[in-house]
Amino acid sequence: MDEVRNLLESRLPGLHARIEAALVDGESRYNQRTGQAPSAFLLEHTQRTAAIAHALALRERVDPWLPVLIALFHDAGKFHEGGYHQDEVPEEEHAARLAAALLDEHGMQRGAIDDVTGALRALYDDRLPCIGPCRVVQDADRLDKLGALGVGAFFTKATLRGRGLVDALAQTLSRELTYAHAAPWSMFTESGRQLALARSERTVAFFDDLLAELEQCGIAAFERHALVLHGDFRTRDGNRVRQLEVTVVTPRTCPQCRGGLDISHCLERGLKCETLKARCTCRACGLARDIAFCLPVLA
Repeated sequence: MDEVRNLLESRLPGLHARIEAALVDGESRYNQRTGQAPSAFLLEHTQRTAAIAHALALRERVDPWLPVLIALFHDAGKFHEGGYHQDEVPEEEHAARLAAALLDEHGMQRGAIDDVTGALRALYDDRLPCIGPCRVVQDADRLDKLGALGVGAFFTKATLRGRGLVDALAQTLSRELTYAHAAPWSMFTESGRQLALARSERTVAFFDDLLAELEQCGIAAFERHALVLHGDFRTRDGNRVRQLEVTVVTPRTCPQCRGGLDISHCLERGLKCETLKARCTCRACGLARDIAFCLPVLA
């Protein structure tokens, strides 16, 4: 991570420290407001993403300056004013506004500021084109969620949210496996695709082993359901995709009465993504649990 810090200090002295301070402050205010323990998850994720963006840019033979700068700001709007998605403004817009203010204070030219803010706004809004350094940052952000790094982040986030092992798997493993399977086709850069192929396999293999051991020990039994969604999906570059496969992970039987389970699902357009909403309902007692996550966006 020293390469990232040194790069910023060589061009805009003091900016790196101010970005990190803003990230720490936002997460701290959110934790205080919600009664959660102190954490530095957002800061560490940002540091890793910036480091990966730097390495990817060099592998792709492009100047790492803008990818690194965009990566450092990419989650800066997540805990805007100590909240989390508390208004209708996308978090990337809050990040872009913060970036514009800080970069202007540090003397960056207006055209370069516009390059950064434009990339931030487009990063995960599938209605906007993802071009240039935005593509490197998107790949870096997704690579941080794959392989050993991704597994570590999965359990760190679950712990911060107060979830135990089985609850974390029931709540969020569907998203993790869906994204892992789609990862190689979600990457814009050739280097990103090569890394994603290997890391996605390791991600899936780890969770396969974990679920198998949980069942062998009589702790919990999960079922993986492959849902094929049909529709007029689009890649970020505008190509048409007729179907998309997602993985929904549920308990094998109802955790309350051990009855059989039915799964229903629908798609809804969210603030910036197409969202899968799946409901798992017990046929015996009627207990229902919902799982929701943004569909993976293919490159």
